[in-house]
Amino acid sequence: MTGASLIFWIVCAIPLIGLLYWLIRKDKDKLKGSWGVIILGVLVIAALLVIVYVTKDFNAIFSQN
Repeated sequence: MTGASLIFWIVCAIPLIGLLYWLIRKDKDKLKGSWGVIILGVLVIAALLVIVYVTKDFNAIFSQN
């Protein structure tokens, strides 16, 4: 990941994930809350995989030799 990606994760993504996790855990129905946490985890993992894949392709195509 590049510096811009790290700044995005530190400033935007991690606080957003924390806020979403906190809101999901506040749900009174614990079964629905656990599904929310599972879905949030799957989405975060999918986002990381997409970022790594896109960054790899971008670097391969636009690298300066």
